[in-house]
Amino acid sequence: MALGCRGNPKGKARLKAKMTTSTMLRKSWIPITYFLFIIMLLASGWMAYSAAGNYERKTEELTDKLHTKPKVKTLLKWLAEGATFKIYKGYSTELEEVEALMAEIEIYKKRAIFATIAFFVLSVFFLAFVYWLISKPALFILTLLVISSIALAVGLFAPILMIVGYKEMPMLGEVVFLFQSKGIITTIGTLWTSGNVVVAIPLFLFSVMIPFLKTLLMGLALFGHALASKSLHLIKYIGKWSMADVFVVALLLTFFTLNKDKSTDAQVQIGLYFFACYVILSMIASHLLTKSK
Repeated sequence: MALGCRGNPKGKARLKAKMTTSTMLRKSWIPITYFLFIIMLLASGWMAYSAAGNYERKTEELTDKLHTKPKVKTLLKWLAEGATFKIYKGYSTELEEVEALMAEIEIYKKRAIFATIAFFVLSVFFLAFVYWLISKPALFILTLLVISSIALAVGLFAPILMIVGYKEMPMLGEVVFLFQSKGIITTIGTLWTSGNVVVAIPLFLFSVMIPFLKTLLMGLALFGHALASKSLHLIKYIGKWSMADVFVVALLLTFFTLNKDKSTDAQVQIGLYFFACYVILSMIASHLLTKSK
């Protein structure tokens, strides 16, 4: 076959054309696949954030119905419905509304969990695709920065910790006296509006500004910018002041402490997992970048 191609100019041209087409196809599907991974990560991150926000709002709506005054009204409706032999159906109607609300809460919770798992699975496949099929260290570090940036954005805006405080009261049963669901951005906003500027500013700097600045500097160093050497020194310096990892540990300690209290229920939300993902990937990217330069 090879001898035939050598003696036949047309056969040689066809073989060359096939090889060229194959190379072009290979070169074209790799960047397409790369950008498809980014789009899917953005979509799953947005779905997780949206579902977590809806879960938070519906849970707050449910806990509002379990405060003391609403519970008293519910008790009166129950008595009125019993006294009228269910001619008045205020209690039954309210019970149906609560059950529907609880079903919605469960749906949004499952959606948030599913989207979060999808994000992490896609991230693993994305990194494996770049590491084994493309095998370019610089592109692998860039991929780490892309994934960590998306994770950071979701981690900052999505709820991180949900706290519900409740107690048993005679006749009324379980009554909610506290509901708080906070993310990093919402916490900073609450601190700022309540006048705790001294706490809000450092939290904003260490949890928002420094992580984004660190990612930007790593991007500049990766692409061989004129400020690349200075960027590496700044990355090492900023890493000492970054409190992202400390923040994650503090939140976990808060969670375990609150769960020891029988009258308080603390739930870790998806924002913490995304923020922890940023911390881990950012550390790996920083290590690989400083090692390669």
